Amino acid sequence: MLNSANFFSDPLFILAVGIVTIVGLIVVLRVNAFLALLAAAFLVSFLTPIDSGDWSDKVLRVSAGFGTTAAKIAILIAMGSVIGKCMMDSGCAERIIRSLRSLFGERLMPATLFSGGFILSIPLFYEAAFYLMLPIARSVYKAMKKNYILYLMAIGLGATLTHTLTPPTPGPIFTAIELKVSIGTMLLVGLMVGALTAPFALLIAMTMNRLLPNPEIHLTEEIESHVEEDESKLPSLSVAVAPILVPIVLILSATGVDMLQKAEVIALQANIPVLWNTLRVIGNPQIAMIISALVSMGILMHAHKLSLIGLERRTETALLSAGLIILIVAAGGAFGEMLRTAKVGEAVKNLFHAEGDLTGMMLLLVAFGVTAMIKTAQGSSTVAMITSAGIFSGVIFAEGAAELPYNAAYLAVTIGLGSCVTGWMNDGGFWLFCRLGGIKETDALKTWTVGLVFLGLSGLMVVLLLSRLLPLTTLP
Repeated sequence: MLNSANFFSDPLFILAVGIVTIVGLIVVLRVNAFLALLAAAFLVSFLTPIDSGDWSDKVLRVSAGFGTTAAKIAILIAMGSVIGKCMMDSGCAERIIRSLRSLFGERLMPATLFSGGFILSIPLFYEAAFYLMLPIARSVYKAMKKNYILYLMAIGLGATLTHTLTPPTPGPIFTAIELKVSIGTMLLVGLMVGALTAPFALLIAMTMNRLLPNPEIHLTEEIESHVEEDESKLPSLSVAVAPILVPIVLILSATGVDMLQKAEVIALQANIPVLWNTLRVIGNPQIAMIISALVSMGILMHAHKLSLIGLERRTETALLSAGLIILIVAAGGAFGEMLRTAKVGEAVKNLFHAEGDLTGMMLLLVAFGVTAMIKTAQGSSTVAMITSAGIFSGVIFAEGAAELPYNAAYLAVTIGLGSCVTGWMNDGGFWLFCRLGGIKETDALKTWTVGLVFLGLSGLMVVLLLSRLLPLTTLP
């Protein structure tokens, strides 16, 4: 006879309950993602036995997981939000767009739009990058009367790649922390995989355009004036890209020092040289993001001659929007910690590879598939990454698990690529594509939804190849 107590405490049953809770609350009851993840974390905790036998400890461990995650991600996300807001308000984002347009010209407009979405989605949220690039796509379409799907897809796919692969976007930050990947390594691998996937993304956009060359389009005029800013009022390109380049250079420099230390090329003992010490401090992701935020605020103050009070009002808006994101990610951290407590990772490992460790190519394939199923079920890429990272951190850090033959950053970006699949009617990005793009839902399903599936698969192919040819095991 089946022991009901053992059944309800089985890790795979607990995992199923947790995922069903998240999907059910978000999709069916329309509950905010923060509340859904928090509810799932408490439910998983109460289903998981505790050594002390004190049920109140099951509550405390959820709070501990929440606090630990918030401590790791709060500054990064808050500063990222400030940087994005300041770049939009100061004209930095617009200067980058115009410079890309001048660089590629009208003939290479798809490359302009893709590059704009790819670059701007690093400091900005996906929605903002799409919104800023859309007027260019519309104006070119009105002049050329063709290739509208190509232009829309180029923007969306470019923004999607960096949104799901690179910090300081919340999903990649959380995934890197859960899998114990340094932010610098996550940034390096995410940009590398994104750049190598870019040609496939443009090919996908062109293919979707050929499948639907004459879509029914309903354009509105409210976005058209967004880029009509006096050229003389915009910052120079070198100033405009500073908020993006400053943290990237600082973080990657510190990552390089860590790599050299790990390879025993340099030794950082008690007598740490001042230069190395300073570099590792300012290259800490949290300090680097604070420095970048200060740079972006300085640019905004200079561009609009703002007082400190005016600057405070603008940054306060950004911080308020960041607050909800921090809550969602921290709740996801609590959920992931409860999954590890329930030994879900070990159960998943045994389920897919009973005679050995779930590592290598199989781990990447399983992580991609699981993340894609979670994204398809509930619609949010960030929630899908949070949930999947919680599961697979348990797999790779399970007791007795074999060492990965590649850097865990490849697993992190694979989870990000899985979260691209599938964007349909439960995904906010789908409606952004439809409503702002003026595309019918049926046409969006034929192009955007299908295109995201191929984008994820193309990126997965790149990761599988890179993880074999360039394992990066010396990186932190």
